[in-house]
Amino acid sequence: MKNQTVTNASLDVPGDSVGAKSPQSAQQQTRKNLTEILPHAAVPLLFVATFVLFSVLSPDLFFSWTNVRIVLAAQATVLLLAVAITIPLRSGDMDLSVAAVMVMCATVVGALYSNGVSALLSCVIAVGVGLVIGVLNAVLIVVAGLESIIVTLGMYTLVAGLTSFVSGGNLVTTIPKSLKDFATTPFLTLPAIVWIGWLVALVVWFVFEFTPMGRYLLFVGGNRAAATLAGLRVSRIRITALIAAAVISAIAGVLFAGSIGSVDPSSGHSYLLAPATAAFLGTTMIHMGRFNIIGTLIGLYLLAFGITGLQLLGVQGWVSDVFNGAALIVAITFARYFEVLNFAKVRPKKLRNSKGAHSSEPPLR
Repeated sequence: MKNQTVTNASLDVPGDSVGAKSPQSAQQQTRKNLTEILPHAAVPLLFVATFVLFSVLSPDLFFSWTNVRIVLAAQATVLLLAVAITIPLRSGDMDLSVAAVMVMCATVVGALYSNGVSALLSCVIAVGVGLVIGVLNAVLIVVAGLESIIVTLGMYTLVAGLTSFVSGGNLVTTIPKSLKDFATTPFLTLPAIVWIGWLVALVVWFVFEFTPMGRYLLFVGGNRAAATLAGLRVSRIRITALIAAAVISAIAGVLFAGSIGSVDPSSGHSYLLAPATAAFLGTTMIHMGRFNIIGTLIGLYLLAFGITGLQLLGVQGWVSDVFNGAALIVAITFARYFEVLNFAKVRPKKLRNSKGAHSSEPPLR
């Protein structure tokens, strides 16, 4: 007991090597903690800084609930596309056809309704069209083994051409009134399409974070060979991701038609860049180097409010394309950097573990 008392007391002696840390080591630990935390918080802090900056520069226009409501409503379909594109990206595939699928399905709703098909059936068929496109993408990419970026870029062009054929190259205005009422009905001052977009994002976030499928998508995207050796059905997981992206894009198209009240068949290119940029920006926060829904949403709203702030200051319209393009380049650069950084951190652990028991799960990226 006496020895134990002396030992415990010695732990409290100032300057003792065990009981107290030197100021230098404490500073080093603080610096290390900041180094680890700041990269995760960089984009959220940039979002806050952007909002504050434009609120100061344009307080009457930018810093108002009316402006926030307009931006949220305008970005609702883009949000759905961003969620859609994040799913196959998490499994290692890129789907550039989501914007064309959205416009195609919106056009199908108007075309069918103008030919006497009921509003509900028109919407169901439109979602079915998106499902078919997703299956085609999956067959070409997973079964045939073609590169996803090439296949979906070709599918984007193909679907855009078919959209022009279906619409005759004209603006589609025959959107069911019931659909317009459904998409634009306000709830807590925000239109229903905004809440639907958030609900879909919430569901996908839950799948990513709390279900086996979310982990499987991550494993497959990190290392397909290791995922196969671990017994995962890699092809089925990739097919599911591609089909889910197309179906969500189709739902976005139906809601897009209802929220706008008309469809321009050539508007797909306007929705091509922002969802991908938001998804890649999302890899620079929350879960570094991994595609995640919360990061995608923060990236999306950073772009949206940044562009809106510039427009309210009188900047010309072409700046939005420059802003999105530059943001995409920066996001991909940082995504690649964090991927390499994660690999560098994981590799020594893998080498040490190789001398002991082997894990049955494939390594995370």
